Amino acid sequence: MQEQWSGIPRISDVLRDAWDNARAQTATTITLILVLATVCFAIVVTTGQSAAAEARVIEQIDGAGTRLIALSDDGGSAGILPQAPAAVAALSDVSWAFGLGEARDVTNPILSDGRAAARALIGDMPPDVTLTQGRFPLHGEAMVGIDAAQDLHCGRGLCTVQDVNSAVDPVGVVGVFQAHGPLEHLNGTVLVASDPTGDSALRYVYAMATNVAVVDRLEAVLASSTPADNPAALTVETPAGAIALRDVIAGRLGAASRQLMGVVMGVGAVMIAVTMFATTISRRRDIGRRRALGATRSTLIAGMLLQTALSSCAGAIIGTTAGLIVLQETTASLPSPRFVIAVTGLALLLALVATTPIATHAANRDPLRILRVP
Repeated sequence: MQEQWSGIPRISDVLRDAWDNARAQTATTITLILVLATVCFAIVVTTGQSAAAEARVIEQIDGAGTRLIALSDDGGSAGILPQAPAAVAALSDVSWAFGLGEARDVTNPILSDGRAAARALIGDMPPDVTLTQGRFPLHGEAMVGIDAAQDLHCGRGLCTVQDVNSAVDPVGVVGVFQAHGPLEHLNGTVLVASDPTGDSALRYVYAMATNVAVVDRLEAVLASSTPADNPAALTVETPAGAIALRDVIAGRLGAASRQLMGVVMGVGAVMIAVTMFATTISRRRDIGRRRALGATRSTLIAGMLLQTALSSCAGAIIGTTAGLIVLQETTASLPSPRFVIAVTGLALLLALVATTPIATHAANRDPLRILRVP
């Protein structure tokens, strides 16, 4: 068996010694547990609640259209190709995309007093568009928005619509839809499912970015790579105002809670440092004896840090769990698991950082002066 180096104990011995010291020094252990539990509890209840509220607000704002990008051919000279929606939807930063053609007036041939705007539809309908009656149309069929259904007197969503200015055959309506959020303007429109391989140019392409962070990059990509006869004539519209509002709200919601978290952690660090300083003062003769018997400074420091870590882990777990229970019972809104893990890890790191200079000072004291008998 390889001989252990003099003055350098096994790791298991250091761990066991730290555990024994934590059990023997009951007051220090209880104090550290209470301090870390209080710090984690306060952070979870205050900052955690703010983080959960911020996440809900941001989610609501994002759902309201901060990720929707609209490409339009306002002058009619861009010539957006029918293949554009499929090409845009294939981008990795896009959740879905669909295109709309030129608007034309249609009416119900049976009750011709009402009119609505009809557009060719290329691509699949997004989740913000839901059916209230019937089904989604196949190629050559149509569906009407809830407002257009009333204008065209489509009682149960079953009727036909015909172009006012053309003698083409009527198109059957097979469903009624309701659009929400930024697509709500489609409720007054008739959408006719069209062939994506045709030659009719589109006037609009709507695309939903996967998240707000990619909107700017996606805007530049779509402006230059959308299939069109004249891409330079395309107009790309992004909800810049909504994104700016989102950033402002997120910043204001998080600033106060982060400041409070800093104050709580600062007070906690001071209390931990005072506790460990008092502990090292009471243990100065024990530390001096260990140094005189050959224990290295690094071993003594490691032992004190491990003792702090054991108590801190227990306190952090207790405080975090208690905070989550309080939030669940009072607000039914919990922060993300990543936030909880970060708070626990940060509290443990705080305890170790606060203990390190105290432990270093204690380990570097002259054992002869400590053990000197007056």
